[in-house]
Amino acid sequence: MKEQIKIAIFGLSLNIQDSIKQKIVQMYDDTLQINWVSIGDQEMDILLVNDLFFGSSAIQNLVQTKKIPYLRLVTDEQYSGSIQGDTLYLPFVLTDQIRVWFKDRYLKVPVRDKAARSPRVQAQAGDIHKVIHAFFNECNGTIQVFDGNGNMALMNTKTEQVWLDPDRKIKGTDHSLNYTYATMQMTQSVSGMQGLDLRSWLWNTLWYSTDLIKDVSVSTFYQLEYWPQTDTILERLDMYKIAACFEKGANVLQVQAKTGLSKEKIKKFVAVALLSQAMKAISAEDASLIGREVVEPKGRLKALLGRFRKKDKSAQIISI
Repeated sequence: MKEQIKIAIFGLSLNIQDSIKQKIVQMYDDTLQINWVSIGDQEMDILLVNDLFFGSSAIQNLVQTKKIPYLRLVTDEQYSGSIQGDTLYLPFVLTDQIRVWFKDRYLKVPVRDKAARSPRVQAQAGDIHKVIHAFFNECNGTIQVFDGNGNMALMNTKTEQVWLDPDRKIKGTDHSLNYTYATMQMTQSVSGMQGLDLRSWLWNTLWYSTDLIKDVSVSTFYQLEYWPQTDTILERLDMYKIAACFEKGANVLQVQAKTGLSKEKIKKFVAVALLSQAMKAISAEDASLIGREVVEPKGRLKALLGRFRKKDKSAQIISI
């Protein structure tokens, strides 16, 4: 039976991961089997992690408590293929230095003192709009969603379902939000399990993500494309009032005048709706709120509330 080594790569795009994996495989002969694992594997031998996520609690637990040999990955073509302190510079190029490091880790040679570290090269967060757009691209299949605080969820972009990471305690996220393609093992772990609605999960995640909420114009006209399902009961009625206005097409000032709600709350609603692709900007001519009632008749609002309460009671939160 072949000897095995388990290696995890965290926080990189699928294409970059595949390139690194191919080169690492070339370093070992056929007597050794390389198993690519997630950061949750209890028998991990080596961890390669995007420097952007090194400070997260999940990663720190691995390197500080469990003492997993690791390298922080930083992109800098000037130093490509070199290891300085605990940092490996990308693009990944097979060099004697890299071969020695991986051989030493496989042979359990103690990791050298990391006190003398190389200057940090700031890793860049991905474009948040591109990341969220990818959530709605069904061609992406099942993906692993994460940020600087660790794993968030598995997501099936085709069925628009989300399975939460049970260890995730933080509701919101920030500009480090990103994704990578899930392994077959991850996909199989949620097979046959009902997940959360992607759009509802995204809305509620962004609602608590203060770093991502940008200021919006109060005079631009917007139209809601689908109603949000908030997980905060106290906020729900206000959200439905705002949604009913924007469903017809309106601007922030009009909605404020019609509902009596604060301008800041309405602007936050718009910011989250735009980011989650639940709303679009329209021309003033296409807006029809003015001249009509503010919100839908009370009967419809009550019916909507009743409908969403039923959904809340029947929804099953499935965690990975």
